[in-house]
Amino acid sequence: MTLLHRLAQSPIIAAVRSEEAGELALASGAANLFVMDGTVDAVVRLAKAARSQSKGLFVHLDLVRGLSSTDKESLVLLRDWIGADGVVTPKAHLVKEAKRIGLYAILHLFVIDSRALSAGLSLAESLRPDAVEIMPGAIPKIIGAFADALPDIPVVASGLIDNAAEAAAALNAGATSLSVSSPSLWALTHQEL
Repeated sequence: MTLLHRLAQSPIIAAVRSEEAGELALASGAANLFVMDGTVDAVVRLAKAARSQSKGLFVHLDLVRGLSSTDKESLVLLRDWIGADGVVTPKAHLVKEAKRIGLYAILHLFVIDSRALSAGLSLAESLRPDAVEIMPGAIPKIIGAFADALPDIPVVASGLIDNAAEAAAALNAGATSLSVSSPSLWALTHQEL
């Protein structure tokens, strides 16, 4: 299954920042989870539970304690021992390596000004990640710029999306899906947005 098809199953990705949030995410309608905090052992448990429910699990390598955000070997650990579907990272060498070893690679970008927008688009065009996660996700103009420039790469909007109206605006601007930390949004469907 392509990442586009996996992300299109549900417009909302549960951004998990604690074990309690992981339990809520597993019980929610979200088809995919972004792990954005925790320890390796907590991620292992969450990955096992996510697999048993056919939910996708993507690990933000820079935010999980016990994983190196610079070593390629962490990607092998994610793939072979944890069973993650993919990695979220701002690091170009990890995007390349993740793709090479068969993990989905999501390029994480902070788009805070016009220079970051230009540099992020250039990096995404050269790396060709499986998806691009842009922060903050509540700026339709930025979402549209990425969606227009990278029509074949899914765009995940993340950060500062607090309600259904903001979620709908991000999707209408061109986001494929949204990574949100609010459990009240995790069950939203395409029809509701």
